[in-house]
Amino acid sequence: MKGTILENAGRAEIRQAPFPHMVIDNALDPALFDALQTSRPTMMDQQAEASRKGNVRMPISARMFRDLEFYPSCWRAFTARHVQADIYFAIRTLFGNSWPENQPQLSPANARFGLMEADDFEHYDVLCDARLELISPGKVYGSHRRAHLDAPNRLFSALLYFRDAVDDTKGGGLDLFAWKNGPTDNAGTTFEIDENAVECRVNVPYRANQLVIFPNSIHALHGSEPRDAGPHERAYVFITAEMRDDWM
Repeated sequence: MKGTILENAGRAEIRQAPFPHMVIDNALDPALFDALQTSRPTMMDQQAEASRKGNVRMPISARMFRDLEFYPSCWRAFTARHVQADIYFAIRTLFGNSWPENQPQLSPANARFGLMEADDFEHYDVLCDARLELISPGKVYGSHRRAHLDAPNRLFSALLYFRDAVDDTKGGGLDLFAWKNGPTDNAGTTFEIDENAVECRVNVPYRANQLVIFPNSIHALHGSEPRDAGPHERAYVFITAEMRDDWM
């Protein structure tokens, strides 16, 4: 799928522990990644209050990229491409038998896909987003969100990292966790899960043009690795699809 995060997905293998996921180095064509990286919106561009606070998340949704013409054209085209139905079906095909059996069985022939923040579940079965997420520079060592599960109506998550070449801050990757003694109560709706209930098994470093993909499930525990204080934003594109009803 040229021009998408899946262009080089064929060379990746599914990693089963602690839950099914893929990590793809140099996911995008270098020329496309460089164009996105050099024109990436920043918190200062938005004049965001969050830029003055440590480890605060600010999203720029695909709907915003679509509707606001001052954003760079490469970003508008990139995010528009990644909210199409074929992205979801291609990711599901990539995972094959590792895709959770209890997820809804969607078909390209009858599932209606729309855009998050623009469409609604009255007319669409699935709403998609491809948003740039900016995390303000850390004032102290810490994380904006540790171990958690994604929303129980979410189908998958994909994160493409946009680390600046000058960013020498330690940490800031993605930690993947496992339950110590099985899922806790209200695990799917808790902002952060008690650290005593989980253990970190895998760390995916925060590297430019590195992609992480995983289907949502009760075992897909993840969180932002703490990072040192420093002057650099953390940035990634988050691609996802959600249904009206919780399935997990």
